[in-house]
Amino acid sequence: MNEVPGQPSSSLAAEQQQLTRSRIAQAAMEVVALRGFDATVEEIAQLSGVSPRTIFRHYVSHDRLIAATVKDMFEACGRYPIEGLPRLVDDLDGWIEGLPRSIDDLDAWLERLAVTIHTRSARIFGRAFWDIHAPNGKATQAMAEVAELRRKYRLQGVGYLAALAWSSAGGTGAPPEEVVLAFALNLSAFTTQALMIDFDRNPAEVGVLTADILKAFVHRAVAAQHLPPPDATTGDDGGR
Repeated sequence: MNEVPGQPSSSLAAEQQQLTRSRIAQAAMEVVALRGFDATVEEIAQLSGVSPRTIFRHYVSHDRLIAATVKDMFEACGRYPIEGLPRLVDDLDGWIEGLPRSIDDLDAWLERLAVTIHTRSARIFGRAFWDIHAPNGKATQAMAEVAELRRKYRLQGVGYLAALAWSSAGGTGAPPEEVVLAFALNLSAFTTQALMIDFDRNPAEVGVLTADILKAFVHRAVAAQHLPPPDATTGDDGGR
């Protein structure tokens, strides 16, 4: 197929379109982190260098732009839906940049994981954290998708990391529910915000503290799983 003289090729046009969308997405994350869901298309346009009209060509509406930005934020934090989770430990470096590529030292891995997640949560979500997690009075489909994204990313990401730590510590089968809940609590952006705001801790300090809790919790749960069963010949009453 011949290209029209003076017109960009289809591949070049697609590349330019993707570049424009990337610029919008990056600017949107920065503005939404600063302003929450009150971020305007005009503010995002100014930072990205793209006109509001072009932004609406890519995202249709303000709500759609916000919903897409929230998804980008979760992905930037390393919290992908299940189809994006790595299958092997060696793939984790691409999933959460900076993590060790193997879990030879579980305690060190947990600390790096917790510091990375809390640091990213503070930097990427910013003020948007409160809008993402608060009940939203705008009953639009896009805002409902935001709520569903938040829940799905938390459940799937936490479940994956808890199972990985559990098996690396020597646990067998699926991790106990209390281990999964410990990961949900200690890697939560709620924990990041609470300890930063109320207890004046920085994200790295939050990461070290929560990692220490997870280390103790996982090792204790694995040890409990490996305890020998009670002697059936004596019973609970000591054989009396």
